[in-house]
Amino acid sequence: MSQATNKLLLMQQFSRLFNFSFFEFSIPGWQLTSQMQRNTAITLNQQEIKNYGKVLTSKQPQIFRLQRTNALILAIPKLEKNKLSGTWLCFIPLDSANFVHTVTDKSDANNLAATLYLALYHVPSPVKLNLTQRLDSLVTHYAMRDLLLEELKTDETTHYYDMDELYKHELLMLEAITAGNLQRAEALIDYLLQVPEYVGMLSSDPIKRVKEFIIVTVVISSRAANAAGVPSGESYFKGDKLIREAEKQVDLTNYKDFTRQIVAYYTKLTIRYRQQESPYIFNIEQYLQQHIYQPITVATIAQKLNVNATYLSRLTKSKTGLTLKQYILKHKITEARYLLQFSTRSVQEISLMLNFSDPSHLTRVFRQYTGKTPSEYRKQRK
Repeated sequence: MSQATNKLLLMQQFSRLFNFSFFEFSIPGWQLTSQMQRNTAITLNQQEIKNYGKVLTSKQPQIFRLQRTNALILAIPKLEKNKLSGTWLCFIPLDSANFVHTVTDKSDANNLAATLYLALYHVPSPVKLNLTQRLDSLVTHYAMRDLLLEELKTDETTHYYDMDELYKHELLMLEAITAGNLQRAEALIDYLLQVPEYVGMLSSDPIKRVKEFIIVTVVISSRAANAAGVPSGESYFKGDKLIREAEKQVDLTNYKDFTRQIVAYYTKLTIRYRQQESPYIFNIEQYLQQHIYQPITVATIAQKLNVNATYLSRLTKSKTGLTLKQYILKHKITEARYLLQFSTRSVQEISLMLNFSDPSHLTRVFRQYTGKTPSEYRKQRK
C-alpha cells in the first residue's frame, strides 16, 4: 500500500471519528479528485478556490471560514517527500444538528488541525497541540492519542481495528476459560490472534512487544481461572513460570503458539479444579457444552448422571445460586450471545437451534439474563 493511500485511509478514519466531510484537491489545476461527504454538502466554487489560493498552496495546516456558511474549513496539505501535491479541505459545521462531535470555535479547529497534521506527517505542526477538554476526551475515548504517539515513534501509519470489538471477543474468551470450555476458548484466541492490533502497541521493539503481550495474556487468563475457583496462589505461581519461559523462548515466530498454550493451560486448570470442587456441577457443564443444540431438560441430565432430579436441582442451586432449569437456560443464553455476535443467523433460527418453543420465548429469557432483546444485543455488538 502506497504512502499516499495510507494517508487517504487515515483521513477517512479521522473523518469518521470527528464526523466531518473532506474533499481532496490535487495539483495541477486544483481539481476536485475525490469527495468524502458526511452530514454536509458544502463545496468550493472556482472563485473561492482562486480567493483562497494562498491557503491551498501552504505546506502547513490552515484554517479559514466561508462567508456564506457557518462552517470552519481546515486545509491540510498533501505532502509527498516534502513536496506539495494537493490539499485536503475538511469542513467542520458549527451548527449542524447531525454533527456528533461539535467543534465550537477556531481554537478547537486549530487543535484538530494540529492533530491531523501530527498523524499524517509524524511531526507537530506550528499550531501548538493543546487539546481542549472536549477534543481531549474524544482522543482518549477513541485511543487516538496512543495512535498519534505510535506514529511519532515508528513513522508508520497505523489504522486501528475496532478495539471495542476486540474487547468483546476477549470477554467471551475469558468467559470460556472460566466455564472450562476448551473448544470455545481456543476458537476465540485463534480469532483474536489473526488481528495484529490485538497484540497492542506496548513497545516499539517487536520482540519486547510480543513478550509484554504474553504477560498480559497470562494475567487476564489467570484472573479468569480464579473466577472459576482456581486458588490465586496456584494461578499466580504457574503464571510466573509461564512468564519466565516466555522471556527465554518467545520470539516473533512462536508467540502465537505460546499464547494458545497459555489459554489452553488455564482452561484445563479450570476444568481440573471444577471437577475436583464439585463433580456434579462439572459434569452438568460438560454435558451442556456437548449437547447445547439438543433438547435438554432437568430429567435428561439427571438420567445421564444417574442422580435424582430433585436432588440434582437442589445441589445446583446450592453451588451456583440457580436451579438446574435456570442453569440450563443460562448456558443456552450464553450460546445465543455467541451466535448473535459471530453468525448471521436470525433470532428465529437461533431459537430453533437452541430448542426454545419460539422466538418470543428466546427473547423473553434473553432479556431476563442480559437486560436486552436478542436484536438489541446484536445491534450493540455490530
